[in-house]
Amino acid sequence: MAIAQMNWGRMLHPLDDPRMREFADRLDAVYRLAEAASGFIWRIDEAQLTADLSKLGYDPLTSATVSTWRTMEDLKRYTYETEHGEFLKRTGEWFEAVEGPQLVIWPVEPSEQPGFMEAQLRLDYLKRHGPSDYAHGWC
Repeated sequence: MAIAQMNWGRMLHPLDDPRMREFADRLDAVYRLAEAASGFIWRIDEAQLTADLSKLGYDPLTSATVSTWRTMEDLKRYTYETEHGEFLKRTGEWFEAVEGPQLVIWPVEPSEQPGFMEAQLRLDYLKRHGPSDYAHGWC
C-alpha cells in the first residue's frame, strides 16, 4: 500500500499579481523537488486538476495538489524538511485562512492516480466524520 494526499487553499490574489510573485516564481521548483523526493510516486497533471476544480465550481484562486507517496514518512519529510516546509510556514502571506482541514490522506495502491473529485469526497468525509482509515490527516 501507498498513500494519496490532497491539500488545497484559496490564494489571496491571482498568481500573476505582484504580491504572489515569490510564491509563483518558486512553484515549479517546489513541484520538481517533490517529484525528485524519496518516496514520491505521482502528482496530478495541472491541466486535469484545473479541469476538476472548474467542474466542481471552484474559482480560479483555488489551488490544490493531489499526489501519491510510498509512505507517510516520505510525505512528511518532503512537506516539512525541504524548501516546501519553508514556504508552508509562510502560507498566510499568500493564502486565506480556511476553516476545517486543508489536507486529506488515504491509502491507495501504488499504481492508483486519484483525481481531485475523489480527494474532495474524502476531505468532505474527514470533515463530517473525523479521521478514519478512509480519510485522515497527519498521523
